[in-house]
Amino acid sequence: MARPLLASFVAFLAFTSPSALAQSEATSKPLTWDVISVKPNRSLDTSSSMRMKADGVELRNMTLHALFINAFTVRSESQVLGYPAWVNTDHFDIQAKMDADTAATYRALKGQESNEQWHDLVRQILEERFGLKYHTEQRELPVYQLVVARKGPRLKESAPEQNGTSSIGPGKLKASHYTMSSLAFSLSGPAGRVILDKTGLSGEYDFELAWAPDGQPDGGPSIFSALQDQLGLKLEPAKAPLDVVVIDHLERPSEN
Repeated sequence: MARPLLASFVAFLAFTSPSALAQSEATSKPLTWDVISVKPNRSLDTSSSMRMKADGVELRNMTLHALFINAFTVRSESQVLGYPAWVNTDHFDIQAKMDADTAATYRALKGQESNEQWHDLVRQILEERFGLKYHTEQRELPVYQLVVARKGPRLKESAPEQNGTSSIGPGKLKASHYTMSSLAFSLSGPAGRVILDKTGLSGEYDFELAWAPDGQPDGGPSIFSALQDQLGLKLEPAKAPLDVVVIDHLERPSEN
């Protein structure tokens, strides 16, 4: 999968909530796009970009992989199965715009409701322009278990009077008042598998974690080495039943 291309897009928009996988049911009527434009990008440019606008979103030179991760409430790309190979090789320029009233309604949403509407809106792009059809089911898949390494954790407990903050980007996570379940959730995307918290640590912690993003082998330690050396934690491979999205149909769009 083409994770290097998607790093900033996925870090910013995907993995927004640890709620169960499903087609989210927003508390208000789902919003809709007014116009969706899709054009193949056949340039030799290797860069991509995403720009959020007041009335929508503009994606340049993107594969569909990023859209899949943002269309569903999933923790890892491993929970989206069955799409054709061209999802990772064909590039598109996509512009999706709302009318003024819809845009104002969307901007007023907060928290989980905003996240749910975003998932709905991304699914609309895939359904209307790429003919997406899918179903959900449970399968036993490879996961990682987050455990304490042999020499013990290297974590600083948070001061009780502090407020929790976090920022995550390609190869970097800085957090305060962070639980181990939140850490497992945040790293499921970069690790490429769902991570389950098995540390037994119930407190809140302040820490910084830095690793080499995929595609940058000289950018630092792997996420596995970084967790062990910097935080005294370890990822162990395992299997567990997970809710997954199975793609039943997808087609290249007509150009417009």
